[in-house]
Amino acid sequence: MLRQPLKPEQPQMNQTPILAWMLSFVGGFVDTYTFITRGAMFASAQTGNIIFLAANVANGNWHQGFLKLVTILAFWFGTIIAAVWTKFMDHTHYWRLTALLPELIMLIVLGFLPPTISNYYLLPPLAICMALQNSLYDVVAGHGYANVMATANLKHATLSEVTAFLYHNVKSLRLSILYTKAFFAFIAGAVVCALLIRVMAIMAIWVCAAMLAIAIVVHAWLIKQKERRFTW
Repeated sequence: MLRQPLKPEQPQMNQTPILAWMLSFVGGFVDTYTFITRGAMFASAQTGNIIFLAANVANGNWHQGFLKLVTILAFWFGTIIAAVWTKFMDHTHYWRLTALLPELIMLIVLGFLPPTISNYYLLPPLAICMALQNSLYDVVAGHGYANVMATANLKHATLSEVTAFLYHNVKSLRLSILYTKAFFAFIAGAVVCALLIRVMAIMAIWVCAAMLAIAIVVHAWLIKQKERRFTW
């Protein structure tokens, strides 16, 4: 089969909605997992870590406060890595999904590590991985979204719903559905994690790793199908 030149309007595989749902599930799962099993800490939700940091400082809990500061800086550093990755790694069509591999490895390893292991060895590296996921997969169907937090998606979903209602705008209605699905995928990840921890304890994270592995395989398959049809 002859391959056709890729046109600018052709969809980007990393913007596929199914990937957004799966990665949002992972985002909700990871932060719930770290909050429950790793000392009420977040790997992705740095707003929460900042609030806890302020509380730790106010209470003189410098050890916990410093851990939260390190985790916040790790997420910041991961965002920088994502920018560098974008510049130097895009010589292959698979460059985005390769950035998810360290996260997959980290999630698998977490399931083997007991709670006695210091969070200094776990949360900062995981924060870097979540920053990569958030930065490199931040668009769904041409619209910006967040897969490691829910607030932004809730805001966009609500504004789009109101716009659709007030102005009878079908495009806004579709956009609200898009963001609403991402929002509830995040919630689903959080709820599933909380339930599984009661049964599987720290090994519950392997379910999240399985979801991320499926997302990686799906993205790779979508790229492969695109390569068969187009040249770019």
